Amino acid sequence: MDVLKCGRKSEVETERLVHIAEATHPRHALYANNFTRTTKYTLLTYLPKSLFEQYRRLANIYFTAVAALSLTEYSPVRPWTTWTPLVIVMGVSMVKEGIEDYRRYRADREVNNRMVEVLDPETKKFVEKPWQSILVGDVIRTRRDETFAADVIFLGSDNDEGTCYVETMNLDGETNLKIKKSMEETKHMGEDDLGSLAGIIECEPPNSRLYQFTGNMVLSTKALGGHDLKKPVKVPISASQVILRGCSLRNTPFVYGVAIYAGHDTKVFKNASKAPSKRSFVERNTDKIIIFMFAILLAMVIVSMVFLGIWVEDDYKKNWYLATFDQPDQYDPSRPAVAAWTQFVTAFILYGYLIPISLYVSIEVVKIAQSVMYIGQDREMYHKETDTPALARTSNLNEELGMVTYVLSDKTGTLTRNVMEFFKASIGGVSYGAGITEVERSNAERKGETLPEYDEAALAKYRENYFNFYDSRLMDGAWQHETDPHRIEMFFRLLAVCHTVVPCSPQNEKEIKYEAESPDEAALVVAAKVMGFFFYARTASSVTVRETTPAGTRDVVYEVLNILEFSSTRKRMSIIVRDDSGRLIIFTKGADSVIYERLSPNNPQNAKLKGVTTQHMEEYGSAGLRTLCLSYAELDPAFYAQWQAQFMQAKTSMEDRVEKVAAVAELIEKNLQLLGCTAIEDKLQEGVPQCIKQLAAAGIKLWVLTGDKMETAINIAFACSLITEEMQQFVLDATCPEADELEAAGRIEEADMLCHSRIQQQLAKVEATMSEQEGSCLQYALVIDGKALSYALSDKLAPTFLKVGVQCLAVVCCRVSPLQKAQVTTLVSKAGDVTLAIGDGANDVGMIQA
Repeated sequence: MDVLKCGRKSEVETERLVHIAEATHPRHALYANNFTRTTKYTLLTYLPKSLFEQYRRLANIYFTAVAALSLTEYSPVRPWTTWTPLVIVMGVSMVKEGIEDYRRYRADREVNNRMVEVLDPETKKFVEKPWQSILVGDVIRTRRDETFAADVIFLGSDNDEGTCYVETMNLDGETNLKIKKSMEETKHMGEDDLGSLAGIIECEPPNSRLYQFTGNMVLSTKALGGHDLKKPVKVPISASQVILRGCSLRNTPFVYGVAIYAGHDTKVFKNASKAPSKRSFVERNTDKIIIFMFAILLAMVIVSMVFLGIWVEDDYKKNWYLATFDQPDQYDPSRPAVAAWTQFVTAFILYGYLIPISLYVSIEVVKIAQSVMYIGQDREMYHKETDTPALARTSNLNEELGMVTYVLSDKTGTLTRNVMEFFKASIGGVSYGAGITEVERSNAERKGETLPEYDEAALAKYRENYFNFYDSRLMDGAWQHETDPHRIEMFFRLLAVCHTVVPCSPQNEKEIKYEAESPDEAALVVAAKVMGFFFYARTASSVTVRETTPAGTRDVVYEVLNILEFSSTRKRMSIIVRDDSGRLIIFTKGADSVIYERLSPNNPQNAKLKGVTTQHMEEYGSAGLRTLCLSYAELDPAFYAQWQAQFMQAKTSMEDRVEKVAAVAELIEKNLQLLGCTAIEDKLQEGVPQCIKQLAAAGIKLWVLTGDKMETAINIAFACSLITEEMQQFVLDATCPEADELEAAGRIEEADMLCHSRIQQQLAKVEATMSEQEGSCLQYALVIDGKALSYALSDKLAPTFLKVGVQCLAVVCCRVSPLQKAQVTTLVSKAGDVTLAIGDGANDVGMIQA
């Protein structure tokens, strides 16, 4: 829950109102400024907080107790002999903490004092100000390669299209450039226009959702070039028009934006959690050892105390030569309990050296030496291509690296290169493409099969970045002579139009470059270009394609009416366009499961193509390829006009906007015609099979968590030696005809119960098989899909799933969501062994943080 703070008052912020270019507006005083602090301590909190950190160590509590007892009259040693080493040991650790925090302070100071251009509301000119001076409502100009100082609404850029490219590596680790689009109503405004811009932004309060935003911009008609001030225009703001703090501007000279969240209200800070105080296995074990040694020490002290009490009571007078009469209170035979207690204090201090006070310091010095002198200078971990040595960001967990039992890894970009190439396609029930994938080669080698030869020279003629495809039936316009050229034409037209790719000059087929949010999209656009559908220009409201069809070659401008963006929930993307003949067309691409649900039941071609396309997708998946279904439909103008009104109402809603937009999208993404599917290859990283073999030889178990289909994941697992022929494989699958029938009848709960029971039976069977073969040398591999995983992670089945999983050398989880990745990681870490999570994208953040 977000809270506004103003002096001593506090109130819940339910909606944020930002007055554009009016940073001094009274309401803005309620919002955080852009000053940020990431330090752990301040001058006031350093001493208490750092002392608290020191006393988290049991040894320090013990040594302080010993030092305190040394101040009593019963201590056999002088106080300075215990206090001096304690102060030195704790002081060294506290100074180290202080130095590290001072470095953070210097980094904060550097960030807060960076300069940025801010529009002065009085002079209407941009002036330089430090980041910390930015307030909500300020209009900011950010230049190329600069980092955005606050979360801003994108108002415009130097180009007429109002677009820019940003790099979000500081937010999600992704290096692909993201394309942002400015507000259509403000993209034409320059410095002079922005000085007189009047409007209010209504948006949600600060939150941690990086990829969602709900807000509207209310502008007067005067600001839009009109004269009627009484008719304000409300314009919806989408997440694609918001640029977050930490993003870097690329390939664009400058952009304008208005700050909506500043400082600790920005989304990057809302997602930042306080750095936990990490304690390694050795440190935790040291605590246990110290507890054990303390128990021994306590036993020795108690024995000493008891026997002294007995001795004072019974034998004190016989040993007059010990001259204990100098301390009558401590050795009074009439009070043996007092004598025993004083001996407790004396023995506790005297035997205290059984626990070495310098133990933690020794461990810490060794760790620092390891991270600086060994890890940082290890030539085996030096990457020559990028001149990057290994970097230990923390020395606390060095020994954990040698104790990892489970590695949980993403596939794309981790096991594979995230370098996509258009490889095969199924169009109108016909499979095209003659190449052989790395996975197919690996599988053939494993089975001792011989692969057919294909024309490498012909392939080389057409090969380019993102494109590794050859089929004489399609190349050089040969597709026009196929049996269904219209469907092939629509197939490649969809690839050229349905995307968010932006072309970069020069605008010729040989030299043009594309900036895409993902390499998949770039591969599809390049494929369309090679096949005669050359996409070369984009504005905020149109795309231009040079089409070579049986009617000839001509430039076609498609008016972009709506883009229904891809999300992990929707699993599809749609674009609604109007071509130069006035036709309204919706192009939709996505996962086969969601596309098939939206095909027209009245089109006989759909039923015919569905089966053969599914067969081709399974074949492509077996070859390790990533598949995507393509479909389209022509729209009735009257229906579209009615739908557009509903869509705008949903887009301007301030409550549940995402759900409402998704519901309206369902109304138009239906009655589609199936075109076919694409297949893209993502090549394996170099050395992955050898690395996995070495991990397995070391007894490290690898879990791969991927969004791919089961067939694709299994074949890639074989190709990279994660699964071998010697392993006994278990497959957990929740799919069954009975459950499908219940879901179709609307009996969802019954279907869920049936699937849950099915997975429970499968897990029980696997567990029984493993028990029967206990003691054998068999190795196991487990494969489970996302639907089955949702049941396996339930409270009832999770213990069994974990028990089965930890006995497997390899586990492959297919079709998993980001949330399921995090849940699996949390479950595996509960096994008590050291767990390492590896990922490279935003969907892996939850898994890494788990």
